[in-house]
Amino acid sequence: MDNAIREWIKKEVNIGKFKLTVLEILFILGVSFAGFVMRYSMKGFAGADYNLFIEPWMKKIQELGGLRSLGVEVGNYPPLYMYVFTLLSYLPCSYLISVKVFFCLCDYVLAFACALLVYEGKKNKTMALVMYAIVLLLPTVAVDSALWAQVDSSYAAPLILSMYFLAKDKPVKSFLFYGLSFALKLQCLFLLPLYIVLWVKKKNMKVWHFLLIPLTYFVSVIPAWIAGRSLKDLLFIYFNHYGEYTEILSMNRPNAYFLTVVDMLQEYIGGAGVWFTLGLLILLMFYMAAKRNTPDVEFMIHAGLLILMVVTFFLPYMHERYGYVADLLAVAYGLYNVKKFYIPILTVGCSLGGYVGFVTGTFPIPYVALALGFLFAMYDVGKDFYYKYRQPEEVTENL
Repeated sequence: MDNAIREWIKKEVNIGKFKLTVLEILFILGVSFAGFVMRYSMKGFAGADYNLFIEPWMKKIQELGGLRSLGVEVGNYPPLYMYVFTLLSYLPCSYLISVKVFFCLCDYVLAFACALLVYEGKKNKTMALVMYAIVLLLPTVAVDSALWAQVDSSYAAPLILSMYFLAKDKPVKSFLFYGLSFALKLQCLFLLPLYIVLWVKKKNMKVWHFLLIPLTYFVSVIPAWIAGRSLKDLLFIYFNHYGEYTEILSMNRPNAYFLTVVDMLQEYIGGAGVWFTLGLLILLMFYMAAKRNTPDVEFMIHAGLLILMVVTFFLPYMHERYGYVADLLAVAYGLYNVKKFYIPILTVGCSLGGYVGFVTGTFPIPYVALALGFLFAMYDVGKDFYYKYRQPEEVTENL
């Protein structure tokens, strides 16, 4: 009996393009169920963002007649989100549950996308399955959607899929997914420097591919435009809301601005910080592009992580959730470099500390300590990048 069961769980099953053993299928089902129960337990919590923004928006949508609301500016989110909220307003359940269900479903898509990206690099099913499990059970991912009713997995999933298709040398699909991510969240542009570096390195990437990003966004606003909204307002929605949250230099994101006392000078330091970060990115992009290595998946994950760490640490006005994609790439980086297991712990811990501070108003770990931990992680990832991708002549010069 025992031997028969052992043989059964080793049996391979074809699911689409994937070949999985029964044991692997049971693993996926078990982790997926654990992720579901984990999220279900947080279903009743309504945070400040939901109470102040999402719920009033959905009430307004329903008052205006559902789909007829598309011709009115209800909230300051991009139109694509408002389409989702409009459709969710028709469901026979509370607004809170409908929003959380949608974003929790996005968590599963995100976990699958991350698994695909990791698998593309190593062709290792076990590593890919572990990535799926970690992302699904990651506290920041679960809290973001299930507790907080936030949107981040919905833009992160197409962004990770964009990286996956770029790794598979399918730039058109890649940039279409990037455009979808941009149509959902402006913060996806934090990763754009990586794509510029890859354009320098990959001959199959063309300048016109980048135009697919704004083109996809334009397509996403057409329904709202047809419904009666101003095309100009729709196209410039990100610009129209720029500068709304610039009262303090860091909005609960433990970073460089918690290691200083410059808030009293934020009127001057804020702008300087933006240009300082841009200068660092130019330096980093030049260094990465000058390397004569093959831009494989591991390079993409490593370079992307380092870029996102620099952005979220030095750029002012960062919110606690802006390290979301960096956390995902940190997990992938940790799987590729097991000895660096502490990197995702430090990066995710930094984000989680910001989440706790914002949601509960308590600070079990001071933001200064979290920022220092993140600074060390960024230094270590940068040092590792230098040693891993330095050229033979650089090694000779150091001897």
